Amino acid sequence: MKRLFSVLTVCALGATASASDLDLRIESGGQTTLTVSPGQTLTYDVVGELTDSLNEGLALFTIDLGMPGATLTAAGAPTSTNMLNFASPLGLTNPAGFGGTQTGTTLKQVGGMQNTLKNSFAPVPTGSVIMGIAQPGTPELLVTGQVVLPTVSGTYTLSGSNVLANIIRQGESGSPTWMVDAAGVGSSTPLTVTVESLSTDTNSLSLSAGGTVNFTLDGGLGSANQLYLMLGSATGTVTGIPVDGLTLALSFDSFFTYMLTHPNQAPYSNTLGVLNGGGLGSSTLTLPAGSFPGLAGTTLDHAYIVLTGGLVTLTSNPTSLTLLL
Repeated sequence: MKRLFSVLTVCALGATASASDLDLRIESGGQTTLTVSPGQTLTYDVVGELTDSLNEGLALFTIDLGMPGATLTAAGAPTSTNMLNFASPLGLTNPAGFGGTQTGTTLKQVGGMQNTLKNSFAPVPTGSVIMGIAQPGTPELLVTGQVVLPTVSGTYTLSGSNVLANIIRQGESGSPTWMVDAAGVGSSTPLTVTVESLSTDTNSLSLSAGGTVNFTLDGGLGSANQLYLMLGSATGTVTGIPVDGLTLALSFDSFFTYMLTHPNQAPYSNTLGVLNGGGLGSSTLTLPAGSFPGLAGTTLDHAYIVLTGGLVTLTSNPTSLTLLL
């Protein structure tokens, strides 16, 4: 695809290169690392900040956004006063809009350009230039969008690429136009999201002292009111068990067979049940003091499946539990 603003950039770009870089950070709720439930719709922000004040602020920016395995919808139109001037009609954007062009799971050319050309002959842009945007110490919220996260447990990264930015040249008055220089690409911090559908309150249990392990099931809203079955293995998770096009991260062994054929039986409870309206459920493993000392050193892995209409529609991440003496 032809790069956005390529012709206009040549017209508006000065001959000298700028020492200023644009640092970018992709976050959600102010965090760059999150753990969430499967299938959640997550709001993200792209925040930009220039590395020095040897300019009069940001004039143009565009970025491609991608998160393999997830679904990105077009980013929202800007709402802050500063960023309104980067979007049509006050600014100039990709023909698909400020929110970018959807290409598969990628958003191409999100962003826009202020009216540094002082356009007076075309329908857009019509706005005036706002100076001082994204200067050091005053990071600017450039883009806000949403991504639908996968239902498969794992770690996913929302990152930016093909960043292009212009800055208003220092000392500019806008007569007859605003001269700009290319900004360098500075640091880029992605948003890392762990999709987790099974967690425990401990990863070890003493056989001599006994105790309870609590399992929290979170299948997301897509699994609300659906049947679940907790399973386990004592020989690791490397092999994996294919089921209905998904992979259950457990090994097929005697312990797996026991849990499959003995749901809701001691020392476990609630290994078979129905997730609530929020896709949540719970299960426990309770051992009395002095239980099975010969199992000391054994690691048990647990995971669960969700069944909808007789088919497995979700396989959780595995959790490990080590039995101690």
